[in-house]
Parts: sequence; C-alpha cells; structure tokens
Amino acid sequence: MTQLATASTAADAASQIYRDAALGWLEEFGRAAEQKDVADIVRLFAADPWWRDMYALTWDLTGMHGADDIAEVLTTALPATGLRDIALDETRPVTFENDTYIEAVYTFTTDIATGRGVVRLVEEDGDWRAWVLSTVLTGLKNFPFKQVTTEDVSHPEFNYAAVPGTRKTAEEIKEERRAFRDSDPSVLIVGAGHSGMFLAAYLETLGVPTLLVDTYARAGDNWRLRYNGLLLHDMKWAVQFPYMPFPPAWPIFLSKDLLADWLESYVEHMRLNLWTSTVVNRADYDAESGRWTVELNRDGEARTLNSNHLVISTGLNGLPKTPEIEGMSEFKGVVAHSSAYEGGAIAKGKRVVVVGAGSSGHDIAQDAYENEASAITMVQRSATYLISQRYGVPMQFGKYYSHDHLPIEDADLLASVNPTALARKLGPGITKKIAETDRELLEGLDRAGFRTTFGPEDAGLTPIASTGGSYYIDKGASRLIIDGKIRMQSGEIARFTPTGVVYSDGTEEEADIVVLCTGYTNVRESVRPILGDEVTDQLATVWNIDDRGEVRTSMRHSGHEKLWFVANGLRIARILGKPLAVMIKAIDEGLIDPKISVEKKAPEPK
Repeated sequence: MTQLATASTAADAASQIYRDAALGWLEEFGRAAEQKDVADIVRLFAADPWWRDMYALTWDLTGMHGADDIAEVLTTALPATGLRDIALDETRPVTFENDTYIEAVYTFTTDIATGRGVVRLVEEDGDWRAWVLSTVLTGLKNFPFKQVTTEDVSHPEFNYAAVPGTRKTAEEIKEERRAFRDSDPSVLIVGAGHSGMFLAAYLETLGVPTLLVDTYARAGDNWRLRYNGLLLHDMKWAVQFPYMPFPPAWPIFLSKDLLADWLESYVEHMRLNLWTSTVVNRADYDAESGRWTVELNRDGEARTLNSNHLVISTGLNGLPKTPEIEGMSEFKGVVAHSSAYEGGAIAKGKRVVVVGAGSSGHDIAQDAYENEASAITMVQRSATYLISQRYGVPMQFGKYYSHDHLPIEDADLLASVNPTALARKLGPGITKKIAETDRELLEGLDRAGFRTTFGPEDAGLTPIASTGGSYYIDKGASRLIIDGKIRMQSGEIARFTPTGVVYSDGTEEEADIVVLCTGYTNVRESVRPILGDEVTDQLATVWNIDDRGEVRTSMRHSGHEKLWFVANGLRIARILGKPLAVMIKAIDEGLIDPKISVEKKAPEPK
C-alpha cells in the first residue's frame, strides 16, 4: 500500500511539473505575442520547430518549419491579427506523451476571432521549448455559432402565442425557406455530398443563408446508388457528422446504405436547404458587386439566383479518365469506368477484368466475386499500399478515434496539430509498425503475385491522402487474392479483341466485363463548362501539396475571391469545414478583405 501511495505521489508530482512547464511557456508566449515581438516568440521554440496555422493568423492553412520560416510568417500575421489572451485550456489535462514531449491545449483570441491550439514542448539545454505548435480558428467574437439555452427567453419556444388564421406547419415553413423565392442565399454550394453538407451546417449555425443543389433525386444518392459491397474504410468514430454523431450500436465500418440514409436524415435534422434534381447551367461573377449570378434548372424549372459565394462540392474527382485502347470499339462485352459501374447481379456468370489495384479495384473485384462471376482478374499497373482493417486502421487512427474516444472537438484538435509535412516525416515509423503487424497478410499477397509498397517516402497513408496514390484498406478482397479467387495480372491491357483482352506481356484472356479504375481529371476541370475558360484558368488546381507541404485549394483559397472547392474525406471535411465557414462569415461581415482569396492562391505543384 505504501508503494502504491508513493508511486501515486510521484506521478502527481511529475504531472505538476509538466503543468507548471506548460503554464510558464504559455505565459512567455502570450507576453511576446501581445507585444508582437517575433524574435522573442522564435526564441521560445526548439532547434527544429513546426507550426501549423489553421486560418487563425493567416486566414489559410499554413504549415511552417524552422525558425526563419516561422519568423517570416509572423512578421506579417501578428500585426494583422493581434494574437492575444493566451491561456491554458483547463478542460484538457497537460500530459507527457511518448516519454518525449509535454502536450498542452490552450486558448487565444485575435482582434476579431477566438481560437484554440496545441503546444508540444521538448526539453533542450535545460529549458522546455516548443517543438510543434498549432493555432486553430474556432469562431468570431461578435458572431458566435448559434446555441439555444434556457437563458435566452427571446426564442419563440418560450412564448408561443395564438396565431390568427391558419398556423403553417413546420413542413410548409421549411419548404418556403428552401424555395428562396423572395431572397437569395449568401452561399450556393454545388454538390450535396458530405463536404458540402458539413460546410452548410456550419454556415447555417453561423446565421449564413446557404443553399445546397445536387443533380441526384435524393440526398445520399451519391452513395446509395453505388455497388453493394461499398463500405467506409475509416472507423465510425473518425467520420461522425458535425452536431450529429452516429448511434453507439452502429457497426465500426459503415455501409454505403447506412451512410446514404444518414446523409438524407442530416439534411432534415439540421434543417439544411437542399434542391435535388437540380443542374447548374452557368455561373458568372460580377467583380463590382461581388456577387455570383447562377442559372439553374430545378427539376424542369429555370431559376436564377445571386449569391456572395459559390462553392464547388462535387467530390475529390473531376471527370472520369477513360483511356483509348486499341480494339475497344470492337469488344462485344461491357466496358465501363469505375464511376459508372453499378456492379451487382450484372456480374453473375461473367468473366470480369478489373483494371486497377486501388480501393475501387478491390471493391469491384470483391463485388464480382460475391455476385458469382465465373472468373475475376485484377490488373495491377503499379504497387499498392495496403493495410488491414482489423489491425492497421486502429493503429493509424485509434489514438484519437475509438469507442472510448475523446470529445470530438478535442480529438480533431489533437489529431490535426502536425503540419502535413511533419506528418509525412513521421509516417515511416507507424507504417513499418503496421506492416509488421500485417506481415502474414502481406506475405500471402506477395506469394499470389500482388505487389505492395510502403507508399511515397515509406510514409503510408499520409502522403497518399495529400498527393494521391494507390491504396487499399483490406475488407475481404485480399483473402480472395491469396486464395486465388481473384487472379492477379501485372501490367496493363495492350489491346482488346472482340471477346477479350491482350495484356502488355502478350497474355490473352477472354472477358465479358472490363471495369476501368483509371482515375479522374482534376476536379477544377469539371467546372469549366459552368464557369468558362477565363475564370477556370485563373484557379489553382485542386489537391496535391503546396510549397509548405499542405494540401492545395480544397477547403482553402482557390485563386478567385469568392469561389471555393470543398472536397475531402469525412474527417477532414468536418475539421476544416468549421474554420472555412468562419472565414466566409468574416468576409460577409466585412471583417476581412475577400481578395485575400486571390492573394493566398496556392502555387502550382512542383
């Protein structure tokens, strides 16, 4: 008992030391920030420091590395924003992580905004210095996110009164609001997938009138109408929706139908304005008024709306890339790009060839097996990064997102502290640990002729998520490959015959269905027919990384002052959608110059 008490006392003493170190560092940091003393701030950092600003000081997603880089950014950002009121966030404990660094969460304000951040302190020459720091925009001082409380008696729920005549139903009120007959939305979002919905939810909670438009007949059809075997690869705790978490009894990996229905219910429960069966024909921007004129067709009715902002939320992909292959027009079977392939019973009894060994290729090959295709071949053009769902995914994301996860705001804050360039640098460590755990799976695939890789820079999913690449999180297809039920073919299709394909190594195979998982153009090109060449050509391409290592354009500045692209996975769309909504609100309220969008245009890839 004495030993336990002694250990507990020692742990408490250590915790107090770490807390005191964090408090002392934050006090010095706060003093230097309020004095706008860049040199004093830089002196508080370690020898190889990193800083990730998420819209708070630069109104952009800005990764910084090294004292000189940090000083260069702060020289402009500190006077422009007025960083101040830095204080330890008492809702989160100060911890000592990996026997390496002290981690503390703090809060701050600027001239117009509120924020939150994380600092990771390492000991150098007897002093605690910042190794990694983040600054995250969380809101505007004078325009907070709406939150109803019992203290606010102005809400009609407190004082219902008799209404002369016929009281409108909630459905009638909703439809009148959604119709935008007597007003215009401030923000028009083209595409009602999760990224567009999350941004709309944040904007509406800030009081920004927002309209989503989508070509599908129902919300969620972008998932609902795809092949039955489609599942999310990320655990449900990582991909929960803003303001509306999933039920605790739901499966770890959501099916496309569960997700589709949740998207549809999200529109209703969050009271989002959505026009389905709607096509955008043209969008023109008037620089003098700062407004878009958008021509639409809503289920056969021509409408014209004027909005402050136009958001493109049509997904990560642009137009399907369908290669022209010799003999394709003479092939008597079915050739389809993966984006148009519905799968299912069409594969029964058929010989299916899937070109591509990434996520879509695996899912489609497994769908063909489950629907009793007579033969399945996967054509692998380059090595694929592969991890298991059972072990790899929890090792990659489980620290912050699991059944016993932190409050989602805290998890998101801690999971996004590292600049992407630092995450890539640290990536090989976790990648090799996952590969060791998945050794039996990877060795079996190798024997079956499936080529694997650790990904760019041996950093696994991290660079693939930011620059693209072939990857698969196994949910059954790997065992089919190992057991020979999906045959592997290296290379590519050299030409078609009327009844099959000939591969680049000269091998010939009979086929009934060929599915091309051959990628997409840049999403920027998908809006050219709507925006025209003049506007499109001034836009940055979407995705890849900028010269500071962060993903370009998506959820950031596009090169046009009031045009935005939002295209990302569910977790990142939730994390970055909130500060982007705050920035749009700040532009609408005249708090920042919209031309910052042009000034912050991300450079083209190197």
